[in-house]
Amino acid sequence: MAEIEGLYTVLLRTTSPGRQQRLRAELACAAERLAALAAVPGQRQGMPTVPARRTRRERRRVLAERGAAWIIERYGRNIR
Repeated sequence: MAEIEGLYTVLLRTTSPGRQQRLRAELACAAERLAALAAVPGQRQGMPTVPARRTRRERRRVLAERGAAWIIERYGRNIR
């Protein structure tokens, strides 16, 4: 999660178009890795989301999934 936060912060402050493109690609890769780590086993694309969970770890996993999905939606999967 810290890697994504760092990359996003640098992306917001970068003015070079070439560097922005590289940072977006790195951000998309980091988001995919986070989504893979946070994915609930057995959950498939297109299925309804799981209701809110109770433990702190489970709530953090849901937030990580949402964050990764937002990054992938905003910057795409295959930016290279």
